[in-house]
Amino acid sequence: MLEGKHIFIAGACGRIGRVLCKKILANKGIPIMADKNLQALKLLQDELEKQSQKKLLALELDITSKQSITQAIEKASLEYTHLDSFVNTSYPVGKNWEQTAYYEFEYEQLCENLSVHLGGFIFIAAQFVKFFKQQGYGNIVNLSSIMGVYAPKFENYKNTTMQSSLEYSVIKAGINHLGVWLAKELFNTNIRINTLASGGILDAQPQNFLEAYRKCCASKGMLEADDICGTLIFLLSDESKMITGQTFIVDDGWGL
Repeated sequence: MLEGKHIFIAGACGRIGRVLCKKILANKGIPIMADKNLQALKLLQDELEKQSQKKLLALELDITSKQSITQAIEKASLEYTHLDSFVNTSYPVGKNWEQTAYYEFEYEQLCENLSVHLGGFIFIAAQFVKFFKQQGYGNIVNLSSIMGVYAPKFENYKNTTMQSSLEYSVIKAGINHLGVWLAKELFNTNIRINTLASGGILDAQPQNFLEAYRKCCASKGMLEADDICGTLIFLLSDESKMITGQTFIVDDGWGL
């Protein structure tokens, strides 16, 4: 579905980013891997080059740094004749991310989390819009969460040390609307924007949380990265070329 397409992935070393890179290769596309973690990035590059028998581009990227973003875009566009899509799977966090209840945190702590996460998504999207306008076309897909669409099910967190934080939901809702705003502003530019709001991703959560979460879902409960990458491949392909400004929910029915 992605033959001949060059796809720039921010957060390539994350749980979703890694699987997405492999799916892109399986669909004959070329992933351009970008991440802040250089050690993990080198390991991923080596793994995928060995599997695919292709030379792949891996780039250091800080989504809150204009210099880092523009340098990465420049290197990618010099390496390839075109960049078809940008996918943001990154997950930047502040120093005390989700460690404090909303009525206890300091203003500076709140601003840091909103700035680095939501601000980072807005900032790098703007830089790719600028590049895609110059190129004449493009496709942006942002990764978000069902927590930006629905109210949390607080009962799922009972008897755990986990919480569903207020700032997380606000950030993800902001990312969802970022896609709507940009899609409307970019009418008639050959640039489309969509968002994937995923259900929870399995990551060693406590068993009582997993059981409570499962009761809210249709078949599986917490998802694995592979469960949402099929939708991402569709959004990156020409099969979805008439779709823009949409938030796709992939959550095994959790929101019903």
